[in-house]
Amino acid sequence: MRYYWDLIKHFFVSNSRHGTHSPFVYGLASNVIYQNSLAQPAKVNWPRDYNPSYRQLLSDILAYLNVDRLSELPPENTAKALWVDLQALDTVELLSAVRDGKILVVHEPFKTSATKKKWEELIKAEEVTVSINLFHFGLLLYREGQRKENFVLRYPFWRR
Repeated sequence: MRYYWDLIKHFFVSNSRHGTHSPFVYGLASNVIYQNSLAQPAKVNWPRDYNPSYRQLLSDILAYLNVDRLSELPPENTAKALWVDLQALDTVELLSAVRDGKILVVHEPFKTSATKKKWEELIKAEEVTVSINLFHFGLLLYREGQRKENFVLRYPFWRR
């Protein structure tokens, strides 16, 4: 029940691209998240048995960020992004990956109260300068020269 309450709350507090104050996140929202389709289909190598409902949207986002491989922890050396399940990993390990320049794709950060608490710890950490919360998944990354900001964007349900 709490999960659905969090989903309703997310809908009311989230923004579209017009609620962002970062050129980086505004470009990502305008060019990828809220686009109906992209001119070039995204090609990303996925971890085995990975098939969430938001796979196409995430694939487009990663392609926009020039990421061609999504890995799990421990990361493959060539993977720029890591898919993480907060139930299975500790905060120290995740923040270490962000310090190493990896983009973290967090699966279902609001699934349980424990994952929600861990998500909130991660977005407060100084290693994470940009967090993008789309409710069903989130992105955590470090961007040189960008001030720390947390974005709550409305999930584009038409992109399922």
